[in-house]
Amino acid sequence: MKQSMGSGGRILVAGADGQLGAALVRRLAATGQNVVATTRRGGSGSLPLDISANPSEWKLPEEISAAFLCAAITNVTVCREQPLAARVVNVQGTAALAESLAAAGAFVVFPSSNRVFDGTVAYQRSDAATCPMTEYGVLKAEAERAILALGGQASVVRFTKIIGPQTGPFSGWTAALQAGIAVHPFADMVMAPISLDHAVESLVRIAAAQASGIFQVSGAVDVSYEYACRALATRLGADLDLIEPLRWRESKKFFEHVPDHTTLDGAGLQQAFGIKSPDLQQTLAEVFSP
Repeated sequence: MKQSMGSGGRILVAGADGQLGAALVRRLAATGQNVVATTRRGGSGSLPLDISANPSEWKLPEEISAAFLCAAITNVTVCREQPLAARVVNVQGTAALAESLAAAGAFVVFPSSNRVFDGTVAYQRSDAATCPMTEYGVLKAEAERAILALGGQASVVRFTKIIGPQTGPFSGWTAALQAGIAVHPFADMVMAPISLDHAVESLVRIAAAQASGIFQVSGAVDVSYEYACRALATRLGADLDLIEPLRWRESKKFFEHVPDHTTLDGAGLQQAFGIKSPDLQQTLAEVFSP
């Protein structure tokens, strides 16, 4: 019989040194959960778990009731330039870990991304066919299929851009604006940001309910990077004249793919848990509270 997160089973967070994994560990520990955190090399209160290694070398903890698979190569440039190495971690290792945990009775939660879509459609439905345009998105889509093959013992949770106090480009904008230095956000690139706390709350609720299938966590609307930067500057009381927008097409930066839309249809999450897609002001308030 499966155990819920509140029934005494241990909760595994793989990739506890990343932004999302670390926030999950803090949240779960604060609410009295028995958390087992893993990182590639272990140490600092975590167990070693290198999902790029042969699964026969893993020493997985016992009595895990739920697991969050946050260990991944999330840098899109690394995924593009080192696709084979990224596949070992993001697909092969992730799938093998999920299968092992599920076989031992754990409920598996896999954080994914709006990058499994090409961004031509706003508020993309969860049941739409994946159509990634980046290597990172390709790997996420493949991992999703492996997770979903576990049936009722797993869920895929797709996110739009997750921001915390140290997330780029917001952290860079904040430092520059507070120092009176000009910033150059893109006027023609969009995001639908959600706060790190909102992402963690969604994951915890899904895992506690052992709700299988696909859930999507999205900001309410797409906003340009320039618009988001101006909203942040206003919140910080910074000089708006420091914002000097650029167009990504005119910049010297390389982008593998720039979607027209990043929003996802979050109806399933709202219907199941009452969690609504936050607007930009709500997200900024959660991340950059005074």
